[in-house]
Amino acid sequence: MATKTFLHVGLPKSGTTYLQAVLTDNKQRLTERAQLLFPCRTWKDQVRAVRDVRGASSRRSTGSNSGAWQALREEVDAWDGEAIVSVELLGGAPTDQVARIVDSLAPARVEVIVTARDLARTIPAAWQEFMQNAEIWSWTEFLGSVTSEQPRATPPGNLFWSQQDLGKILAIWRDSVPAEQLHVITLPQPGAPAGVLWSRFAQVLGIDPASYDASGRGGNESLGRESAELMLRLNRVARAHEVDWKTYDEMFKQSLAKRGLAKRRHIERAQRTLPPELEEWTVARTAEQVRAIQASGANLVGDLTELDPVFDPSPDDASIEAEALLEAALDGLVMLAKDRAAELDRLRRRLQQRTDKPRPAVRSNVSRGTGHRLRRALHKGKTAVRRVLP
Repeated sequence: MATKTFLHVGLPKSGTTYLQAVLTDNKQRLTERAQLLFPCRTWKDQVRAVRDVRGASSRRSTGSNSGAWQALREEVDAWDGEAIVSVELLGGAPTDQVARIVDSLAPARVEVIVTARDLARTIPAAWQEFMQNAEIWSWTEFLGSVTSEQPRATPPGNLFWSQQDLGKILAIWRDSVPAEQLHVITLPQPGAPAGVLWSRFAQVLGIDPASYDASGRGGNESLGRESAELMLRLNRVARAHEVDWKTYDEMFKQSLAKRGLAKRRHIERAQRTLPPELEEWTVARTAEQVRAIQASGANLVGDLTELDPVFDPSPDDASIEAEALLEAALDGLVMLAKDRAAELDRLRRRLQQRTDKPRPAVRSNVSRGTGHRLRRALHKGKTAVRRVLP
């Protein structure tokens, strides 16, 4: 039975995807060298488990999550060592769900890890990430909602602060976990040496950071200004045409944005930046976060000064030239086509391997039938092929 379970609960856009990539890349090494279990077959299965225990429904959910948390618990219970679960969805859990989650992991000692980033970087990063998740709020509308006197009364503000209200999140987890089992890790400011965040995370886990690959391949690259604006406009059209989430996720989020437009960052203008009129608000809100960390009694790894906002001295021109947007759209279209071609090529090779593989005579009719169905499915795309292949 696991003696200790670490729950990395967010905050989103605080290096969480990078840390999850490092944990995934080192899954076997962690179990062998540190007796630290990163449970479930894939990280997405951890997400399913958290959705299950939280009873979280979403238009983005595909398939049933029932039993996923129980499966995770059984794997952790059977492990003779420690375990780490890293899912940002845990951060937004209300008090009753947090208590249930902690109780379900007993008798293991639960340690909660919260990673935090300065608001001047978090707000623009969150907006462009929402643009990769089919939202349709302009940058100006998003800013107005997030910084309003009653942000929870607006959909953009409510979504942002449900994930980023550090004080509330710490207070909720503090109700179920003693202060000495609560950890806050600050994200280093730009320019810090590579691997600092992983080193801090490893310190909380009690492992040697140098023993693991900290490159974090597959981290969540942000979109530049033009690409984020392109996704906003595409989202509005997609919503008008009632594009379902499964199609949106596969074609637009993963293929176009994540594997395509993210590669344009070096040729685009950087992310949006907070306008000068919000600097005073940002400083005041940051001070609230710092006080909340101090009041929680959590163990701090890093430096609270790293949460101080750093403002861009150049003004953020809200307008984007049509030519720049067209260039991003054309690049994105080509990238999307290349990504789809690579996927179809992979499926064709898989089909060829199946049809070339010798089959027992008694199963020859089944093999021919499967091959025929696969050829037809190739014309319908990846989802259709997956229904044919085991």
